[in-house]
Amino acid sequence: GPRMETAQVRARLPNLENSAPQFLQILPTHLRRYAPAMSLAPLLVLPALTLIACATSCSSTPRAGFAARDRDLWHADRLQKLGAVDGWLTLVGLDFLDQGTFTLGSSPKCALVYRGAAAPLAGAFTVEGDRVTFRAETGASVTADGTPIHEFVLIADDQGPPTVLRTGTLAITLVRRNGELALRVKDNASPTRTGFASLELYPFDPSLVAEARVEPAPEGATVGITNVTGFVEMQPLAATLRFTLGGAERTLVATAGANGRLFVVFGDTTNGGETYGGGRFLDIPAPVGGLTTIDFNRATNPPCSFTAFATCPTPPEANRLAVAVRGGERAPAPRGH
Repeated sequence: GPRMETAQVRARLPNLENSAPQFLQILPTHLRRYAPAMSLAPLLVLPALTLIACATSCSSTPRAGFAARDRDLWHADRLQKLGAVDGWLTLVGLDFLDQGTFTLGSSPKCALVYRGAAAPLAGAFTVEGDRVTFRAETGASVTADGTPIHEFVLIADDQGPPTVLRTGTLAITLVRRNGELALRVKDNASPTRTGFASLELYPFDPSLVAEARVEPAPEGATVGITNVTGFVEMQPLAATLRFTLGGAERTLVATAGANGRLFVVFGDTTNGGETYGGGRFLDIPAPVGGLTTIDFNRATNPPCSFTAFATCPTPPEANRLAVAVRGGERAPAPRGH
């Protein structure tokens, strides 16, 4: 196979697990106080007490589909997807590509060394401009989108569904990150995946289920999203969400998710301690009649909390909440533990 003269390029991403967020100070939680009107006639006392009880408990009654049982079912599905074949727990490499040829295999002599490859030398990638071709070594078992190949031109993820190369336990796709081409390498035998047990959650808190008013963004509006490498990308803004949390009116900006849903990266004052330092994600239902429901009990850790080879977005300034959001996923165990 071709010999490699260019050193392997690895992504060097910062560890945010213990970073202290530079967020605003915690706002006080305002408590509503309810007391029965002492001048009411005795016959009105019972209705009054009923209203008081409703004021203190009905407001925290979970909306349909957002009760504790629903969160438990969501969590089980989340764990299944996280530990699935080609899930985030399998990500073991992000190799930025220079022009030239890069050999791939389990041999330490290769430029791209992965023990999960099917052979000491599985083949080689040749990079010419934005064209990346993989040529399999004779006798090596390599497929592209399920079909055995000898030579194949890869499709990057910014050009359509990316080609998935498979050899051994590896799954490799061509991606564009920070404006550059890179190989995203997943290994389904990754110790991170095989050793995964669960994720610790905060106890369910109905007060963290908030109805939000959805204000669609003006046409052409964008928001600057900085990823963990420091690269800033201007992304289309989908909407601004207005809601009440912790007794105060708050806002979050959202980008478009799948099937009309909204995606939010948010931070709060627990980040860097109880929760992951780089913020957390929210997948929010598609608005109906200008309203949606934000359930902070379903806040998830980004892929960067599990692997050093993801390029996750961090919360924009507008989404750094000055309150402790003790709901959803807590910080995962440090990598390697």
